[in-house]
Amino acid sequence: MRRVDSSPRPDWRERLDEIGFTFYDLPSEGGRPYWNESAAYAFTMAEVELLEAATQELFDRCMDAVEHIVRERRFAEFGIPSRFHDLVATSWDEDDPTVYGRFDLAYDGEGGVKLLEFNADTPTSLVESAVAQWQWLTEVRGDGADQFNSLHEQLVEQWEHIRRARWGLAPGARLHLASLHDSGDGELILEDFETVAYMAETAKAAGFDPKLCYMEDLQWDVDASRFLDGDGEPVDRIFKLYPWEWMVNEQFAGFLLQSRGGTQWVEPAWKLLLSNKQLLVVLWELFPGHPNLLPASGDAAALAGAPYVRKPRLGREGANVTVHDADGAVVAEQEGPYGEEGFVFQRRADFAPIPGKTAVIGSWVVGDSPAGIDLRETSGPITGDLAEFVPHYIEEDRA
Repeated sequence: MRRVDSSPRPDWRERLDEIGFTFYDLPSEGGRPYWNESAAYAFTMAEVELLEAATQELFDRCMDAVEHIVRERRFAEFGIPSRFHDLVATSWDEDDPTVYGRFDLAYDGEGGVKLLEFNADTPTSLVESAVAQWQWLTEVRGDGADQFNSLHEQLVEQWEHIRRARWGLAPGARLHLASLHDSGDGELILEDFETVAYMAETAKAAGFDPKLCYMEDLQWDVDASRFLDGDGEPVDRIFKLYPWEWMVNEQFAGFLLQSRGGTQWVEPAWKLLLSNKQLLVVLWELFPGHPNLLPASGDAAALAGAPYVRKPRLGREGANVTVHDADGAVVAEQEGPYGEEGFVFQRRADFAPIPGKTAVIGSWVVGDSPAGIDLRETSGPITGDLAEFVPHYIEEDRA
């Protein structure tokens, strides 16, 4: 893997607007735009195959971990309220379908791939990963260029599999897709909206009749014991870009247990066990020494003598993450609203020696298969909300 300079397209903003990706100017480090095509990451095919194999292996081990957690009823470790333990277990036992997820990986540039965390419930950077960087590839690198990216095709295939094989629905079946409208300020959360709008496109291509809505507008019909959208239409199947850990702790969470006939939620309730960083502790417990895992514990003392990272179990975008050296001294930290749910401690990973940059690889899974990668980079050791998205390509002529 190497980072190379690349000349931005003169009309790159207009080109991205045309594909429904408009939040490219979100501020990153130094006030630069979030989307950065003044550089690119080049991978060999051998590295892509390595990342693909590691992603498949990690997903399979995560499935083993969920099975273990459910059988052993270890839900309390994940902070799941007791009244929802059976909901999660039933969701897993009934194999409620999943569409996608994203592993965050550290690659050391010499064959070592380590799991940092699994964004299994509400991963974003989907539009830029599936569509924007592919547009960049064909327009900048040419039609013959290649990229580890089959996200769009696999999303359509997975939605069609869910519609036909899992839910037994004819073409034209309604599917609601919801995101949070705002954070209390009335301003549309554009990243979430465009992610859901893109997901609706893939669902439509798979034969669904998609309807966009907002989580704030969902209602509960007491008489019918079912969820409704803002127009009063029943919500039987819904993709939501909204975390399960919020849903089960909100005022109206009890309605999740009362829905007559049951609303089908995607992602499913069993993803509560994967989107929580307690998963890292369980994985290391079950598979100690695994080549794709970092030592992790609920106790910092277990990592004494080695550099480590403290992470909130439910944190996002690097918030409330603290990096420590081998002596326990703080190297870097980031503020945020998380931590009341507790922390886990993970050995610090080694990254490829890219001068002045830490590059985290987002490796996507659709259904149960690897589907491509993205890269977000920062100048410091914590990948937070100021990280920049940089496209990638495969160098066919480099061994």
